[in-house]
Formats: sequence, structure tokens, C-alpha cells
Amino acid sequence: MTDLQQELAFIEGGKVILREQDGFPQREIGEVKEDEATALQFFQDRFESLKEKVDKVQLQIETEDNKGSFLMKVLNLKESLSTFDGIGDFVALKERLEMLEKMLEDYISQNRKRNLEVKTTLIEEAKSYAANPDWREATEKLKELRQRWIRVGAVEEDKKEEVENTFQAIYDEFYEKKKAFHEAKKEMMAARENQYEALIDKAKKLHNDKIETEELAKKSNELVEEWKSLENIPKEKYALLLKEFKKYTQVGRKTGNSKNVKSHSKESHDKEKLTLIEELKAAQNLSPDEAIEKAKDIQQKWKNTGKTFNKSLNEEYFTLNDYIFEKGFLENLFERKAKKDLGEKEAVKFKMNILRDLISRDQRELNVFEENLEKFNLGTQKLDKMVGFKHEKQKRKLAVKQQIMDELRDLNKNLK
Repeated sequence: MTDLQQELAFIEGGKVILREQDGFPQREIGEVKEDEATALQFFQDRFESLKEKVDKVQLQIETEDNKGSFLMKVLNLKESLSTFDGIGDFVALKERLEMLEKMLEDYISQNRKRNLEVKTTLIEEAKSYAANPDWREATEKLKELRQRWIRVGAVEEDKKEEVENTFQAIYDEFYEKKKAFHEAKKEMMAARENQYEALIDKAKKLHNDKIETEELAKKSNELVEEWKSLENIPKEKYALLLKEFKKYTQVGRKTGNSKNVKSHSKESHDKEKLTLIEELKAAQNLSPDEAIEKAKDIQQKWKNTGKTFNKSLNEEYFTLNDYIFEKGFLENLFERKAKKDLGEKEAVKFKMNILRDLISRDQRELNVFEENLEKFNLGTQKLDKMVGFKHEKQKRKLAVKQQIMDELRDLNKNLK
């Protein structure tokens, strides 16, 4: 029996007894099957195998990124010490495992604090997307955002329910509003279709009435003008109703089906859009909330003026629009995250830090998108155009954020 074996264990009545250690009571760990020396060495070797497990998990913690995943393994090893059949210094091994446990708990706690900061930012981003009046774009953005949310790790337990509920509530409210919008739109379209059908009934009745040709033409023209004043409905349905209407009025095919149908020339379209661009420029001088409301109002007007093939007008409009929404989003994040009563210079620096993170995120997303562009095999002009549009949109949003950053840098230089 070696000195270490004698210090830690003894044999009595053919049984191997582990001596009491600090926090570990004396207990039987096995029996002598061949001779005492062999039995003692067997249990000492078992303890060495346990130490090797601890060495291995410590090395993994020190070298691998996902350190928090090893906490349960450390806890299981620590728990096994009181029942493990081996001869060795259990106190020293317990101290090592407790040190690893404390280190991992601190690491997880810091990680969860960072995760809370990230998720708080994502919540504000979700609010911004949910406020977008473009339902299709908002839905796409919120779907992408949910995937990013899933990839973020857990937050502190006492914050988990609040954070998750807040995030989910934004989605629930958005989809409820979206559902209500589409239901209201469906009802509105049904009401509009009824207006068209009512005119068809009038035209049919007029056609069947025996009145003078001149009077018939006059009243038919009145119905035609009333038909033209009705608001838009789905093209397929409109085509069917128009065909029916023509049978009784001999009206020519309606050339447009947009709200307040007008035969605008290209020049008048562009003139209206230039006016809206000037309004958007003026909106930049309003408060962020007022500017966003104004931009939303202009968005609808822009759509109602019809398409323009003037590329520079489109680019200027979308850049100004993105500028207002991105600046509003930045101000919203600042109000949520910044301490109260910051000085002007400190406030500008805080905004720059927020914006720096947003630019970094957008740049990563753009890089991934551009890397995948070469892998696309779309095969149709329509899909190629759609992907190209999305690519330009991502580049424009990043450029707008960089423009805002340049403005903040200039402002920071001029502040004392």
C-alpha cells in the first residue's frame, strides 16, 4: 500500500473503505477480489479516469466557443463525486469543478445580458417593421427578423417571459391588423363590385326601355361617366363586368382601372411625382414622428399617381423615403436605449454607436446576399428583376444609413 493509498483508504474485512474527506463521509467503495494491492490500485486507477474526464471538459471549456453547453456536464461530474467508487483527492476535484461551475455561470450570465440587449434591439426593429404600411414588405421583414431572434441565445430567466411576450405581442398585433385590413379590403371590394353591378342593372333597364335614340345615348353616356368614376377592383372581375356593361351601353373598353381613373400623360405623371418629392424633402425638417406620418401619406399618393419610367425620380423618391424611416428608427432606438439627460455631444455619440451596429448588420446581410447572387438560377426575367430590385433596395438602405452616419460625424466634430 502506497502512502497516498494509506492516507485515503484502508481495507477491513475484505472491504475497501474510503476514508472521510472534508465534506465526503467515510464509505465502502468495493471489495478485495485478488489481493489488497491490486484492489487498491484498481480504485486508484478509477479515480484517475475520473480526473481525466474533468481534464477533458476543462479543455473543452477553454478552447470551444459554446462554453455554456458544458455547464450540465460539470454539474453532473460534481454530483457524481459523492458516490464515485475510487481512491483519490475528492476535495481537490470538487474545488476544480466548482471553479469551472462558477466560471461558466458568470459566462452564461454575461452572455444572457448581451442576449437581452440584442433582443431589446430586435424588439424595437420589429416595432418599426410592424408600423410599415406596406404589408408585403413588413411581413417579409418580420419573417426575417424572427429567424434572427431564434438564433439569439437565452436571456436571464427573470426577463425571459417578459421579453418573449413583448416580441410575440408585436407579431400578434401586426397579424391581427393585417387580417383586419384584408378583411376590410375584401368587404370594400365587394361593395365596389356591387356598385359596378348596380350600373349594369341600370344599363340593362335603360337598354330595354323604349325611349328615343338621342335620349338613350345621353343616358348611356351618363352611365359611362359614372362607371369611369368608380374605384378600382381586381382586374379579372373588372374585365367580366365591363364586358357585360358594354352589351348595354356600347362603351369602349376602359383604358385604366386605378383610383380616380384619369388619362394622365407621362409629363403630368412626372410633374405630380416631382411635387411629392419636394413635399418629402420638406418633411425632413419635421420631428421624426411627424416626418414618418408625412412620408406614409406621401407613399399612398405616390402609388396613386401611377408608374413612372423616369429612373432618377424613382431613385430620389425611395432614397428620401428610406432616409426618413431610417432616421426615425434610429431616433426610436435612441429614446429606448439612452439614459435620460444626456448632453448633446454624448447623445450624438450614442446614436453613432447604435448606427454603427445597424450598418455592420446590414453590411453582413448584403455580403451574404451578393455571395448568393451567383448561385441563383432563376430562369425567368420576372424573377431576375425581382432579385435585382431587392439587391438595389438593400444597397440603398445601407447607403442611407451611411449618409446619416456621415451627418452625425460632422455634427460631432462641430460640438464642443
